[in-house]
Order: sequence, then C-alpha cells, then structure tokens
Amino acid sequence: MYGTLLRVKFIRFSNRSKMKDWKIRLILFTSVFYFNACAFVNRRYYTDPGIYFEAAKANAPYDAVIVPGFPHVKDSMTSIVQNRVLWAWYLYENGFAKNVIFSGGAVYTPYKESEIMAMYAIQLGIPKEHVFVDTQAEYSTENLYYSYKIAQKNQFKRVAFATDIAQSSFVYSLNNEELKIPVDFIPIVYDTLKTVVRIEPNINQQEAHVEDFVSIVDRESIWKRLRGTRGDKVKKMMRGDRMNSL
Repeated sequence: MYGTLLRVKFIRFSNRSKMKDWKIRLILFTSVFYFNACAFVNRRYYTDPGIYFEAAKANAPYDAVIVPGFPHVKDSMTSIVQNRVLWAWYLYENGFAKNVIFSGGAVYTPYKESEIMAMYAIQLGIPKEHVFVDTQAEYSTENLYYSYKIAQKNQFKRVAFATDIAQSSFVYSLNNEELKIPVDFIPIVYDTLKTVVRIEPNINQQEAHVEDFVSIVDRESIWKRLRGTRGDKVKKMMRGDRMNSL
C-alpha cells in the first residue's frame, strides 16, 4: 500500500494549485525520507532475507501468516499481488503455516484486496477453511493490527507477517520500535519463490467489487494519509484496547 500511497500523493499534490511549493516539497521529502530510513535501518532484509526465513523455520509451524494487500487493477492481477499469494501458498504447502489471513479493504480501487487474494489462494489449493480475510485495513500497519485481531479471535498463538521485502522492512521497523505486536516476519525469498510453478489467476473479481466506491485519496487529506501510514491510527486503537482491558 505504501508505494501506491507515495505515487498518489505526488499526483494529488500536482493538481493542487493553491498549495505552496514549499509544502509540497516538504511532504514529499518527509515521506521519501521516512520510508528510506526504515529500509536503511533494516537493510539486512535486502541483502539477505533468507536469514529471516531460516529463523522462521525454527519457529514453524505458525498458526497463521498475515499477508497484506495491494490495489487490484480491473481485469489484471499485479505481479506484486501474485507474489504475495504464491509466497503464502508456499508457506502453507510446505508446513510453515497452518492458516493464512489476507488483509486489505477497497482502498485505492473498488476491489477488496483481501478477497481478491483469498480467491487466488483457494484456486492454488489452500482449503477455504484455512483462509481468513480482513477487509478493514487501509494501511500496512492496519494490515498487521486487524489481522492479529483475527488471529486472537481464532486462538492462533504463533503468527507471522509474510510479504515482500520492502513492506516487511517498513512494518518491521514500526512494529519493533512502537507497536510491538507479537509476530515474526517472513519476507519473500525470491530465489525460493522462483521454484514455485505459477498458475494464472482465474477468479471472479466482481465478488470483491464495492459499489459506490470512494477512493481514500478523496476521503482523506494527504496529512491524514501520512499519519495513517506512520501507524498513528493503530497506535490510538491500541491505546483504546489497553484502556478497555483495565
């Protein structure tokens, strides 16, 4: 979600003639710096993601892995989405995960991201009873938060976050420093993923279509989206959870 967010931000800014140039430059600089800083801190993800996979093997099997969504383009499933679902299938098929939680609502396009992924996962052979969906999340941190709620509800104790390297690094940084939701991270190992036989998606995307859809770009200001990306909404919800548990 975060890569798309930056692209949409730039387009949004370019069309706002009333906004001063210095504000545009400041927000773009802040956004790019923030994501790159997260990546730099966890550059090991990029140099050798297999290290995290090997560590995950020692903790497997997981009761569930969380797979965050990415915007679905009509009549076309992006390679990003395919890779995430194929990685989830690989983890399930090889005994590293007992269940898969796909996460993501209709954020930038009128399709629920989690339901699109779930349909493809079932097509690949993951039994429907082992596939769960969260349709509330709109940001990467919300993917983690809402999916972990599903895990708790189903009494899944051992949980991991499984996605591409960049998103793993970003969410790992925020979770490790601030959120501290008890999950492991299993970034995609692309050399391993290359061994998986790819099956072209054959799904009914209309089942995940949302009528009267309004993009997050039109629902939320750029500032609110930036705060959402940083996890501010999740932090607030977690504080509420702690208060309710007292």
